[in-house]
Amino acid sequence: MNMANAAAHERVRAAADGIDQDLPELARAVIRQYLDAQSEDTQSFLARPDARNQHQTRWHQWGIITHTRVFLRHLDEDIPRFLTRWGLWEIADTFLSRPIDGAARWDLLRIGVLLHDIGKFAARTRGRERYHFTGHERLSGQIIRENLDLSRYGLTPDQMEYVARTAEDHFVLGLIRKRARDQGTYDLNFVSGPRFPAVALDIKRTHPEDFVEIGILFLGDSLAKAQPDSGPPDALTQYDLNIHVAHRYLAAVLDRPV
Repeated sequence: MNMANAAAHERVRAAADGIDQDLPELARAVIRQYLDAQSEDTQSFLARPDARNQHQTRWHQWGIITHTRVFLRHLDEDIPRFLTRWGLWEIADTFLSRPIDGAARWDLLRIGVLLHDIGKFAARTRGRERYHFTGHERLSGQIIRENLDLSRYGLTPDQMEYVARTAEDHFVLGLIRKRARDQGTYDLNFVSGPRFPAVALDIKRTHPEDFVEIGILFLGDSLAKAQPDSGPPDALTQYDLNIHVAHRYLAAVLDRPV
């Protein structure tokens, strides 16, 4: 790593630390801008934006901010372990070591993870039994581009666009999972069948800039929903299946055997 890239690395790492520290107040600012700040429900959200009961308790063991921080830990510690076990580390690392204005995508992806669910603080609606966050991924990208001004953390315009794109694309595979789950077909047959590689390659075609990140983000987001031995029952039913989806997706888009 040359001196310029080393400086960019340190700058982006410092930006991630600053954003992590600021997450509760960033969340509150989004809530105030997008939700009805006068409602009792929103007031409760503002008071405790990381409370688990403010999130999707069916699928998540923690509140939104804790989930985000658990996700970041998985990105740093467990995702490299999975990629190595699957024989995908070297090729994935080649993609994510490519710099944007001197900073490796790995470093910028940490910020994408920190902000991947910022849209949930704008998208939340109350259903009959639980909260819903439909379209939160699109709002994450919008909020990053229009509201957060990441230049104050030292990011360049191209780096900010990368962060916005990865945040809004973190749920690409999640939407495929949701459709399959709603149809009762989200199971090993779905993932192991002959149609799944075509789905993966279609995502690669339509997301040429971040198709590797999409798989890594799906894996980390899935791992960060719950502990495999103590999380919500619904989350645990798909814990191992999500890992299998990430493995088969990444193998397909990186043209490697499963």
